[in-house]
Amino acid sequence: MIKEYKHLFTPGKIGAMALKNRIVLPPMGTGFHDEGGYVSQRFIDYLEARAKGGVGLIIIEVTAPSVQCNVSNHQLTLGNDSYIPGFKKLAEVVHAYGTKIAIQLQHSSWELKDGKPLQVGPSPLVVPARVMGVMAGAPHGLTLDEIHERIQWFVSAAVRAKEAGLDGVEMHAAHQYLLASFLSPATNQRTDQYGGSVENRARILVEILKETRKLVGPDFPVWPRLNGQEFGFDGGLTLEETLQMVPMLEEAGSDALHVSAYGAYSMAIRAPICDIPGFLIPLAAEVKKISKVPVIAVGRLDTELGEEILEQGKADFISIGRRLIADPDLPNKVAAGRWNEIIPCINCMECIERPVTEGRGTACAVNAAMGRERAFRIQPVAKPKTVMVVGGGPAGMQAASVAARRGHKVALYEKSSELGGQLAIAKLPPHKEELTNLISYMADQLTRSGVTIEYNTVVTPDMILEKKPDAVIIAAGAAPLMTDMPGVKQPQVLAAQDVLAGRQVGQNVVIIGGGMVGCETGHFLSEKGKHVIVVEMIKRVANDMAPMVRRRLLDGLREKQVMMMTNTTCLEIKEEGILVKTADGKQQEIQADSVIIAVGYQKNDTLFQSIKDKVPEASNIGDSANPQRIREAILSGYQAGLSV
Repeated sequence: MIKEYKHLFTPGKIGAMALKNRIVLPPMGTGFHDEGGYVSQRFIDYLEARAKGGVGLIIIEVTAPSVQCNVSNHQLTLGNDSYIPGFKKLAEVVHAYGTKIAIQLQHSSWELKDGKPLQVGPSPLVVPARVMGVMAGAPHGLTLDEIHERIQWFVSAAVRAKEAGLDGVEMHAAHQYLLASFLSPATNQRTDQYGGSVENRARILVEILKETRKLVGPDFPVWPRLNGQEFGFDGGLTLEETLQMVPMLEEAGSDALHVSAYGAYSMAIRAPICDIPGFLIPLAAEVKKISKVPVIAVGRLDTELGEEILEQGKADFISIGRRLIADPDLPNKVAAGRWNEIIPCINCMECIERPVTEGRGTACAVNAAMGRERAFRIQPVAKPKTVMVVGGGPAGMQAASVAARRGHKVALYEKSSELGGQLAIAKLPPHKEELTNLISYMADQLTRSGVTIEYNTVVTPDMILEKKPDAVIIAAGAAPLMTDMPGVKQPQVLAAQDVLAGRQVGQNVVIIGGGMVGCETGHFLSEKGKHVIVVEMIKRVANDMAPMVRRRLLDGLREKQVMMMTNTTCLEIKEEGILVKTADGKQQEIQADSVIIAVGYQKNDTLFQSIKDKVPEASNIGDSANPQRIREAILSGYQAGLSV
């Protein structure tokens, strides 16, 4: 752990813009906007929390430079003067904390034509690896006049950004969006001045920068975000081509270079790019070697890694995204050495996946107040209560700490000798190790907020009635579902939860249930050298997982040669294995030393039902009420702590 930061908290400059430190909140889509793409109070509250938390520069998320490319009707937009007042209010709020704020202008490659979405690009090509043409056929190849029109969209929006009091503009030419599709040889096969050579492919971005510089003047910072490289497919942008573009962009007036990357077949940046801290730093470092302007690095960075990168001269500024979603006060806490108080990012991808999979604004699994900063503000109560919390899992710990921080006298009762509940088991499979940090953080919060913890205590209805609390919060967790199929009572049959908790299994293992729990248990056992077969009734395993984490898990299962049998039903468990009906309707016996049941969990509300009408106030939260994921458990705990 770094005790002294000699670089991260030193002032820096991007063009004429002076920054108090080297920490950048990069542009990350939230969906917290009003209809039509206007700045909402919710979005202002969200960014105010990050400014107050000590970040040096905020880059506002993907903002459509024209109303015509605000296809969702909720993407931030700066396509005409009616949008300026909202951004002006946002800038004033952020500036109050000594933080600078820029805006990222982005054309997603989708536009509205006659009220319907139309994908556009440099060439009418279907390129699945870059998500080009895969949703509605080949995109419309832009004409020269249309290219010039879109250049003016960016330039005009940049002028409005300056008028709104923002401090700079970033042109989004990374990932799979329109400007990036011009830079990439995979999607740009034009034969005119906007295609072919690196210089021609970069022309649209160069012209945007030049025209913007003419109109905003020399003291208003403008820069692009670039793919240092495209990964995972042939014919993509190479690092060598990006390096050829650097002097062109600098000559065009760029004040910085924000270096990202793109991974194949992704609506965002594909794992494992997202998974490995510092994965993209070699790209930024190569750009830094030849760049005359500051380089902003990104890629699952934290403050310690950021300090190392700055010390080694591989970049000038450090983008920290998901960790600032998890804890907006991260910079201030690090600067003050308050390490134990930092809410840890667990790399669950909820913030990236949720808008895609659920079509709603983003959320954070570990920070329930993210995007609800105003509604979830913790304020002292007028009349403290005695509160009894049953269960030391994530829901119970969150409820107890929030209630105590509001001034209530809280006691938490845990039946085991340690806190964590299902987290103590969930942390065991590969890629879940960071849940250990979450347990430690939440336990520390209980101590700091003054919660009394009673371990090894099984709470009964009589115990609750005897203690006479003003309020009871039940967070007793869930119980694993056990199928009633023939043979389930045999000694070689175990629940997935028990296996993860340390129960021994044989060398050949069959897992009945191919959802997240079953697949993660299979990955866990395969890492220990077991031969594993996963049996799932439907056609997709891990179907209850979001795409990026699902892909990560499936890659691990394939690497360990875990067999996955889909559209397969288990008919009976026998001494020597199981009998199944396969996808083709045939019966087949599978040999196994151990059979693991992973068909889900059921709520455990017996205690709540027995006392709900016998105490002044009672609530049932987390898996005890409805088995779901970490995000839902922590959210329900936070809400319970606020409402008691």
